Amino acid sequence: MLCGSTPELSILNRNPLFIKGPELLHELVPSSSSTAEPAIDFLEDGSKRREFSYETLHSLSNALAQQITRLQTGLENASAIIPVLLPQSPELYITHLAILKAGKAFCPLSLDIPDERLKFILKDVSADLIITDSARQSRIPASENVQVLLVDTDFTRESDTLMTEIPRIQTSDLAYVLYTSGSTGLPKAVKVSHRAVTQSLLAHDRHIPAFTRFLQFAAPTFDVSIFEIFFPLFRQKTLVGCSRSQMLNDLPKVISDLKVDAVELTPTVVSNLLGGRESVPGLKLLLTIGEMLTRYVVEEYGGNSSRKSILWGMYGKLTFYDFSHPVFGDSS
Repeated sequence: MLCGSTPELSILNRNPLFIKGPELLHELVPSSSSTAEPAIDFLEDGSKRREFSYETLHSLSNALAQQITRLQTGLENASAIIPVLLPQSPELYITHLAILKAGKAFCPLSLDIPDERLKFILKDVSADLIITDSARQSRIPASENVQVLLVDTDFTRESDTLMTEIPRIQTSDLAYVLYTSGSTGLPKAVKVSHRAVTQSLLAHDRHIPAFTRFLQFAAPTFDVSIFEIFFPLFRQKTLVGCSRSQMLNDLPKVISDLKVDAVELTPTVVSNLLGGRESVPGLKLLLTIGEMLTRYVVEEYGGNSSRKSILWGMYGKLTFYDFSHPVFGDSS
């Protein structure tokens, strides 16, 4: 910098455009669908299919939101953040929606979270309530004096409960909190507001091609899981899921059996868990995230003169590949 000159910050997107649409994360989820397709289609234990309509999704989340509100009523300085210790399941998705409707922020926890880390996070968010299931109830330390709300499979039954009191929520309020791994020290909270996440999802909507059934692959503690859960619901499509062990054991079979036509994976997962394009013939959209694309992924899932591309790169700017090239999806 020249002596005497005025320093100036370089700011990307200096005048950001506000995209019109729902301003609260739970408001992105419509109350019904224009089709007969379910909101959630989950394969449990490798055989049992559990489907939930958009109406049922809202009915169950309303009932749970009321429970959350009742448990926190009368508490002095009730916590704004509610930790969630649940596996990928319909209960997890219903719980996220219910916490938002109750005017709180959800904080997903890893199923194998060490005891000390769990205690740290409970104290860090000043938790007075945690949501889990019977299988993990014993993990909650009694010493922390935290109320435990269980959402087991039998919770997901029809309910006519209406939200009798809608909490006043601002777009600047927190929608969710994720914790870093803490590999370089204590884990740190990453806080995301309703405005930030809804604007992000609305911005994605302009560019991502159509799909019908989107697989929820990422662990709940990874930020991409937020997109995988709420974006398909926002589009009135079907959120498809199964146990994490099933997906890691045979991802192509899961994609084929559940008729998944869209998925979001890192290039490493694509290379390690998929057996090439022929292993997932029904897949129409492969979103890649988190890492630079590799030549193998581009050549295998991109397009050429004889086949259409299903690849949609979403990891920043690509250094070695031109997105206008026909091997990539048309981003115009």
